[in-house]
Amino acid sequence: MDEEKHIYRARLDFLYQSIAVYAATLVLYLLIRSIAHWETSLSLWQDPILLLLSAITLLAAVALLYNLFMRRQIEVTQHAIHFTSRVRARTIEREQIASVQIGPASGRPVRRVRTVRIRLKEERRSVRIRLANFERGRKLLSELREWSGPLVVNRVPRRARA
Repeated sequence: MDEEKHIYRARLDFLYQSIAVYAATLVLYLLIRSIAHWETSLSLWQDPILLLLSAITLLAAVALLYNLFMRRQIEVTQHAIHFTSRVRARTIEREQIASVQIGPASGRPVRRVRTVRIRLKEERRSVRIRLANFERGRKLLSELREWSGPLVVNRVPRRARA
């Protein structure tokens, strides 16, 4: 791997999409309701469907603002992996790693890799990287494979163990 830094930021596109879909549904519901002139006893703010759609849209907007504020990212350098956010930074040196497992933890075969599990020598808990949560997940996977080199452990499926 070359000397340049490789930075992968957290993906937020699913939050943008969910806000757009819920807001469009909310507007469509309001249009249908205004066209139909429902004469029921419910006022606009007593309508449970309207309240539910508004709450979901607001919750998705709050989640987006929180993730924008946190600015999570992974930086892969030649000798270390840096996990950074606005409130915390953690660095894992290559010498601290016992093994790297690429693929599912269950041992069952899957078509694509979803997680990378890094076991550390000094800590009991391992570090898990969910590739779908970061931009350019396939490139991140290839860089982690290249970076970890001989530390990669292929897991034997449970059916094959005897």
